[in-house]
Amino acid sequence: MSAVSRELKPRHFRTGRVVDTRTDLAGRLYIVVSGKAKLHYRRLDGCQVLLSVVGPPETFGATSIFDEESGELSVTALTDVTAVPIERDQLLSCMAARPEVADQVLRLFARRAKAAIDCLVDFRCNVAASRIAGRLLCLSQRFGRREGEVVRVVHDMTLADFAAMVGVAPEAVAATLREFTDRGWLYSDATSFVIVDGQALASVRAMNAPEVCRV
Repeated sequence: MSAVSRELKPRHFRTGRVVDTRTDLAGRLYIVVSGKAKLHYRRLDGCQVLLSVVGPPETFGATSIFDEESGELSVTALTDVTAVPIERDQLLSCMAARPEVADQVLRLFARRAKAAIDCLVDFRCNVAASRIAGRLLCLSQRFGRREGEVVRVVHDMTLADFAAMVGVAPEAVAATLREFTDRGWLYSDATSFVIVDGQALASVRAMNAPEVCRV
């Protein structure tokens, strides 16, 4: 779909901007060109669950293309974001004309379905330390940048955001991160983690279910 996106006009969202599900997301798929955004699900009682963080060349809004009732899903820009919108009719026409695009869309939904199932298993079966280690490794795979012997992961989330993604109370996340730091496995600052010993984190994760990377 990246080839399609190059033919379309990008949109820009400032840091902190909440993408409106009724106007910005209605019937549109966005391909991220630069920046990061968080995808979160809003329940009727106001509780929000952070599902994922997306960056280039990932997408958001795919569900709204085929389900206009998916308004509970919100997107918030963690940094300045540039993304290319693809209207439903444009996407369907492109899928009909270019089988490889249809294949990419089907693969996208298959990955989302698998990730959703893995996420349910993860929340049901894994202890907090395992979930935290798994999400750290996942973020490292997607956003990590090697700096000598360590990997810096610029995630642009607050502690509360990361805790919402892991499904653990912020206080428990902070305590686990301190334990990992005391063991010499990582250290962190406001918007990034620096992973010193990925194998140690993987050993914590390997004791439980498969890691969950994306939803």
